[in-house]
Amino acid sequence: MQAVLKTDVGLVRTENQDSATLTTPREEAGSHTGGRLMVVADGMGGHRGGATASRMAVETVKTTYLGNASDDVPAALREALARANARVYTESQSNAELRGMGTTTSALVVRGGEAWFGHVGDSRIYMVRGNEIKQLTDDHSLVATMVREGLLTTAEAENHPRRNVLQRSVGAVGVAEDVDADVRGPIELQEGDVFILCSDGLHGVVKEEEMIGPAKLPIARAAEELVRLALERGAPDNVTVIVAKVIRADAPSEETETDAVLFDDTIREERRRAAAASSTPPTPTAGAEVGETPRSRPPTR
Repeated sequence: MQAVLKTDVGLVRTENQDSATLTTPREEAGSHTGGRLMVVADGMGGHRGGATASRMAVETVKTTYLGNASDDVPAALREALARANARVYTESQSNAELRGMGTTTSALVVRGGEAWFGHVGDSRIYMVRGNEIKQLTDDHSLVATMVREGLLTTAEAENHPRRNVLQRSVGAVGVAEDVDADVRGPIELQEGDVFILCSDGLHGVVKEEEMIGPAKLPIARAAEELVRLALERGAPDNVTVIVAKVIRADAPSEETETDAVLFDDTIREERRRAAAASSTPPTPTAGAEVGETPRSRPPTR
């Protein structure tokens, strides 16, 4: 499994509240559970809260998964998401400046010839096989539920005024210290399968069928092209994507110097965001939906 990560602040937002990570071969070799882990998170909760929540979730999922003593991938993913939820929730309750923060979190593990995923929120994981693309995750959003229940069409949901309202998220007020995460797998893999993990800054403006073409490119170019498409459509939100491809163990590497540049860009952005969060006073959250999220009031981004 080869993977590359790219993130962009977009054309409207002034900061990047997305976070993402992927494990390195060295980290994977030292993990009892093993496999390659990839995570994308999209934070909510105001200027400082959203970035903090997504960063905490990504860090906690990675650390917990790599440190798990079991070789049971689904159990390790479930524990990682539960701990991420507890950490974000506890921090939001103990720090008034971060009250109401939460985040989506979508994680994929590939080990051997199989894949598993864990998911909360509306960041998505797609699998491209040949000329077909399939959304593996179910959005935990109000409009997605309405579509599944036949109350809205897919076309109506795309422009619904409450399309950003989440029914499940990691760490949000009202969710308490437990989160109902979707954990599924194993998925039997084939050579050439491509996975796309992304925040709604990508899938909100680029239709899934438009992702098939870029998925056929080398992974670094695929990531660049997907972000370029989002920017071309106005990129009203932060855009984050991980593109991963299943290859034979003896196949020539598609990784190039460009991959390293993309990863370095992401690290620089994460460091810049962390520095800004530690030195910039928090901006009050506009409206009540983000800050007030009891069970009767779903969180929104």
